[in-house]
Amino acid sequence: MPLQRDNPFVSITIQTYNRAAVLAETLETLRSLRRPAAMEYEILVVDNNSHDETADVIGRYRDLLAPRLRGVFEPRQGLSHARNRALAEARGTVVSFLDDDVVVEPGWLEAVWAAFTTYGATVVGGRSYLIYPPARSRPAWLPAHHEDMYSRLDYGPEPLVGTDKELFGLNFSVLREEALAVGGFDSSFGRCGNKLACGEESDLLARLRRTGGVVVYEPRAVVGHKVPAERLTKKWLLRRVYHGALSSGRSASAGGARPERVSGLLLHVLRCWGSVGRGVVSRGLSPEDFFERQYHAALSLGRLMAALEALRSRRRLRADAA
Repeated sequence: MPLQRDNPFVSITIQTYNRAAVLAETLETLRSLRRPAAMEYEILVVDNNSHDETADVIGRYRDLLAPRLRGVFEPRQGLSHARNRALAEARGTVVSFLDDDVVVEPGWLEAVWAAFTTYGATVVGGRSYLIYPPARSRPAWLPAHHEDMYSRLDYGPEPLVGTDKELFGLNFSVLREEALAVGGFDSSFGRCGNKLACGEESDLLARLRRTGGVVVYEPRAVVGHKVPAERLTKKWLLRRVYHGALSSGRSASAGGARPERVSGLLLHVLRCWGSVGRGVVSRGLSPEDFFERQYHAALSLGRLMAALEALRSRRRLRADAA
């Protein structure tokens, strides 16, 4: 469905769970947002079953951002449930998803809207940079190219129209009717409480691309992403790598792709973890090189678990059909 330009309206939506303090900081940045002439927008906060001061924050900013801000409560736990509630509640032709821990640049909305109107986009994703905690920076063991695990995204200074690259959910805008037509976000993907499952926006992107949707990367639509101190550990990041690989495999299987061969993946897992073991014994690797081995070991394990899930699912289907 083409974008309706005669009544331009964007729904900016934030899904949140027990993060009242950072939510307040994100809403504060929206007070400086610029909007294109003749365009209107709303701000919709979906409280995903929080039990902290989230409701108080929404109430306070309802006055500060009046008349644009409203809040809804979604009791079904899970980011995909919350995002689908946003799609259902949104009044805009375009629904823009932001994380609850981002700094939104003042020109972000102008850039998002321009990408939809200029390129006939179905989906627009923007650039995101990282904001580390005070007196902290990228860990010495973390290669710069793996900062995407913290949702850093930068594909360069020029827009990419019809791109097949990934876009991240912290800065992700979509035509509402197109998203609903393909079923919205799959609730089997995405964060749920403190679990690190992911992949819901990648899965939606894949379905929209299969129906001919135009995906655009717009580098002028910029947000900063705050990295919590507790995530600056190898344990957290390797769990994130594992769950990312698991979600990617599930998404590929849901899209009809043939699962990877379990035997080949098992051999790859053994090789990767053997490489980690040799790194421990030799002690001659740099911190970045050793983490690179750990990264690939966690990635291979996630791929293996996804292939095993797909294999079990196919066997169940064959058994049911017999």
